[in-house]
Amino acid sequence: MHAFLQVVSVRLGLGVLLGAIVLPGALGCNSITDVDALRFEPCAPGFSEELTATDVQGSDGGSAFLDVCPEGEVLVGLRGGMSGSFISGISGICGAVRVSEAHPYTISITPGDAMPGVRGIMGSEQPTSEMCPPNEVVVGFEGSTALFDANNPRPVLFRISLVCAPLLAEGPPAAPSFTLGETTRTPSMGGSDDKGDAFDPVHCPGSQIARALQGRSGMLVDALALGCAEPSLACLGDRPSAEE
Repeated sequence: MHAFLQVVSVRLGLGVLLGAIVLPGALGCNSITDVDALRFEPCAPGFSEELTATDVQGSDGGSAFLDVCPEGEVLVGLRGGMSGSFISGISGICGAVRVSEAHPYTISITPGDAMPGVRGIMGSEQPTSEMCPPNEVVVGFEGSTALFDANNPRPVLFRISLVCAPLLAEGPPAAPSFTLGETTRTPSMGGSDDKGDAFDPVHCPGSQIARALQGRSGMLVDALALGCAEPSLACLGDRPSAEE
């Protein structure tokens, strides 16, 4: 029993010590020895604190909203409900950005759950999801608006398709930077492509990527825009390359 208490004391002391040190890593557990080990992440992704709003598509009906992905995550998809052919409600789906350990670095995205808040109402029909391809992030959207009620002159969101792109890390091991790869488009959510008033594709500026949904909503989604941020990488220094 005394030996056991000593082991517990040592492990607790190590945990307190490591918890007091700010390092871009995480604790992992060796399944064979059951001893905690420090796992380093060579580069930590970051994003500009201030969001850049894209152009807004829709009308001034409903109330304004802004839903931001959790820290370290970006927008990778949408969950939506339908009312007839119209999009009745949406919520964003975010994903965590991961960087490989060896240079040249590769970027992967781990999708998470939909945001808990719903803008509009999901409706009685089965909600659907549209996701960017694996390891791609949202950089824009396209679609159309239409009048839901002939007696209400304010158009609402009728159809939406996400514009996605892979995140690429380029540059030397200690100072890489993010760039965007070739864009793709998800299938449309909502009404048919040949109906409604199509709007020009909306994109995040420059090399920014989407971290938030914003717009206006009531019973339906009255307007939509993206909140975009500039991604960055902070690296520890020289790291072994994948070829070594």
